[in-house]
Amino acid sequence: MPNPRAGRRRVIVTLITLSLVSALLVVGWSPGQKHTSDPPAEPDLADPAGYDWSAPKIHRPDPRTLAVGVTHTQNSIDDWGNPAASASARAVLTATATYQNQHIDGWGAGNPEPSPGTFDWSSLDRRMQLIRSTGGTPVITLCCAPDWMKGGRPGETDWDQLHVAPEPQHYADFAALAAAVARRYPDVRHFQVWNELKGFWDETRNRWDYEAYTKLYNAVYDALKAVDPTIAVGGPYVVFDLWANRAAGGYPSGLSGACGTIDQRSLDVIDYWLQHKHGADFIAVDAGSATRDEGRITATSMSSALFGVLTQWLRQRTSLPVWWSEFHVGQATADGQAKLVARAVGALLHMIDQKAAAALIWQPQRDDDKRETDSPALWSATDRSDGGLPLAYAEAVARLQQVLADRAGDNAVTWPTPELGLVRGRTALLLANLGAGRIEVTVQGRSLWLEPYDVRYIPLRTDRPADFALAVQPAPAVTPAQPCLVLTAATTRASETTR
Repeated sequence: MPNPRAGRRRVIVTLITLSLVSALLVVGWSPGQKHTSDPPAEPDLADPAGYDWSAPKIHRPDPRTLAVGVTHTQNSIDDWGNPAASASARAVLTATATYQNQHIDGWGAGNPEPSPGTFDWSSLDRRMQLIRSTGGTPVITLCCAPDWMKGGRPGETDWDQLHVAPEPQHYADFAALAAAVARRYPDVRHFQVWNELKGFWDETRNRWDYEAYTKLYNAVYDALKAVDPTIAVGGPYVVFDLWANRAAGGYPSGLSGACGTIDQRSLDVIDYWLQHKHGADFIAVDAGSATRDEGRITATSMSSALFGVLTQWLRQRTSLPVWWSEFHVGQATADGQAKLVARAVGALLHMIDQKAAAALIWQPQRDDDKRETDSPALWSATDRSDGGLPLAYAEAVARLQQVLADRAGDNAVTWPTPELGLVRGRTALLLANLGAGRIEVTVQGRSLWLEPYDVRYIPLRTDRPADFALAVQPAPAVTPAQPCLVLTAATTRASETTR
């Protein structure tokens, strides 16, 4: 799991002023102008005002569409940050995240039970307060485990051992800790059990020890349901490992195509867990568009499709809601961030199209550690006064949230071409050009050019039909493109059993 760590500051007053001025220009108003019966001016297709960060809207989960959220990591609007930067970042967080996820031990939270029966909730309390104060729907990931559950001394915490799994004789202790967490935070209704099967790799058998993980999961599931049967519990939070060379991992699955080949050992975890879990309310998974052996990433439109086809594969195997606990689209220098944002938005559109339930953005705050490359983040670091600013990814996600909340039907996403994603709202569209070339489209009879990797929010006139068309229809491909992953009858057989 990667753990990677922007512009002039726009203060709230400036944002409000710009928003008002832009709005007045759009409707053709000027001081002293009298009302007339003339029709309103055309909305600007470029939407120059941008998202109004001074008035972010809180989003609640909607079971009919994807809920986009975040997972807080080591640094994320912490108390020691600059107050002005933190206030700015809070607005960005509210506008972009429906769910907000926090781990119980690590990634910004200290050891919650350093000794048996002795609890320290201080750091986790602070993160939960951040989530509540920014209007988020809280999620807790039950990972990782106190040291005394994995061979360490009571009272000590060795962060180098964070990823070690609890010993089997302490599964009941970890389940009791999970129950204590649920009782302390009764407003948390969703729990993910563990993270990426950390510590559950079996070196001898060269595969995941999914039997041991499922025993831990079942102990936690039973403990949480004893606290409150309506709590939603999910797992196994496994990574879909992807290989460029089909033979590289040694365990190729039938899920293979232009994006690479999925490792069969990842699929085995899902099959075993589905068959042996005591119960579940959602299935949690994780993937990245880069291959493990070569780090290769296919074209942006193709790599984004990976998350859609994997969602489709999961939905053919289980009726459980699909949660993307993490989805990674690569890293890039500053001049490559637009491509990453387009790739990430494309991934979200494919998830929506295939009816995924949730997608959590890992590490929403960009750390100020002067890295050459970064993953796309939502806001800049909050440790100085000019920080906490919305980044391009935040604008795109906030606009996506806005359109989804006002979407035109349950099938709001369409793909006019493999490179062009479209989300239809009743009062606006969101367009995402995932390709390296310009695309000309017409919206309500008006022409618009989308630049390469352009994610564009388009306000609609409500007195006209929401017509959309490509200015030039693409020529048919001489050779049909190979799918990202090929789903066959063998790869899509149902595997779930119920208790």
